[in-house]
Amino acid sequence: MKAALRVSLIYFLLGVIWIFVSDHLLALAIYQMDSVRFAQSLKGWFFVIVSAFLIFFLLRREILREYKTIREKNQNELLYQNILEQVQDSVIVFNLKTWQIELLSFQTAKFFELSREEILKDSRLLIERLHPEDRDRMSDIWMNHLTENFVGILFRLKLPDGRVKWGLENRLYIYDEEEKEGRAIAITTDITDYIDKQSRLEISLKENKILLTEVHHRVKNNLAVIISFMQLQSYTAPKESAVILEQSIARIKAIALVHEKLYGSRNLATLNALEYIESLVENIKLMYMRMDVSINLEIDSKELSPADAIPLGLIITEMLTNSFRHAFPSTKAALISITLRVQDNGEMELIYMDNGKGFPEGSDIQKAESVGLSVIFSLCSQLAGKAVDVSSAPNERVCFHFKFESKKKRVLE
Repeated sequence: MKAALRVSLIYFLLGVIWIFVSDHLLALAIYQMDSVRFAQSLKGWFFVIVSAFLIFFLLRREILREYKTIREKNQNELLYQNILEQVQDSVIVFNLKTWQIELLSFQTAKFFELSREEILKDSRLLIERLHPEDRDRMSDIWMNHLTENFVGILFRLKLPDGRVKWGLENRLYIYDEEEKEGRAIAITTDITDYIDKQSRLEISLKENKILLTEVHHRVKNNLAVIISFMQLQSYTAPKESAVILEQSIARIKAIALVHEKLYGSRNLATLNALEYIESLVENIKLMYMRMDVSINLEIDSKELSPADAIPLGLIITEMLTNSFRHAFPSTKAALISITLRVQDNGEMELIYMDNGKGFPEGSDIQKAESVGLSVIFSLCSQLAGKAVDVSSAPNERVCFHFKFESKKKRVLE
């Protein structure tokens, strides 16, 4: 339409200018009537020839321009068609003006397991393919919310053979101002394989969790059996041997308690520091029957890994054992204070104090030959820790202050 109007306007302007100018020039140059008639005839033929050539070139230019436009459009359509053939997602373009499917990708037919001809003929077949539990929700979105955008709509298809497919749809609405019409574009990804793998993975994780729970339970039971044998042995053993067995039992109980807390926790990978140390202290206190000792706990309620909990529990066990056996021989009010601070990055700080008789004056605690103290400093090294303060005042107190590096730093090293 624009090309025809453009050619007509050019022809009209040229004709007006030609008639006005040529008639004016003839009137000035020729005075005889016969000559004027002849000149008018020549002028007319000349105008016809010139205008014919002009119209030819104008039409040719417009036709070539239109041909170029059509060719580019066809190339774009071919490109889009190739893209739709190669893309792995279902694409449906719905024209809201004609209420018809304007474009349908090959993957759409594959996903819904219907032929393209069937879908184009009756789009309600798509709704019939929906899972009964998702049909009302998706029908409402597809039919009543075509002018809205949606992201991540999860739905299911139920095929005639009973199979279920999962789809994840993103919806776009595009309005063409020039054509005064809108289009709803539905892009759907087939995530059936992903959902199936996810389901299998969840089942596998549940099975592994059950197995891991059973492992922790069996380890705890086996350690309990060992503790029972050692307790029986301690009843008939000499006093010195019984003391050694008693200390070993306390250490094994600290390890067994870790497994007990793990199989009772939800994630099986960590245990709560506060719950673990409270139970540990209570067990050792009952073991030594020291109800006369007051124990003050300030423990952060943070999660510990077994790799940290076991050596930490053994350190506290050794210090408690030493306090119960050696620190309070008098009737003095006995008090033990245990503080544990756990940072988010895994760094820990442990402060242990008792108000007992302390170590002999002048003794070097870190160089002491006691098995218990050797175990404490060995386990501190295992946790990549350092002794901030290890001190004793005769008849006043003993203090152990340790800092342990974060788990991330230990892994990097």
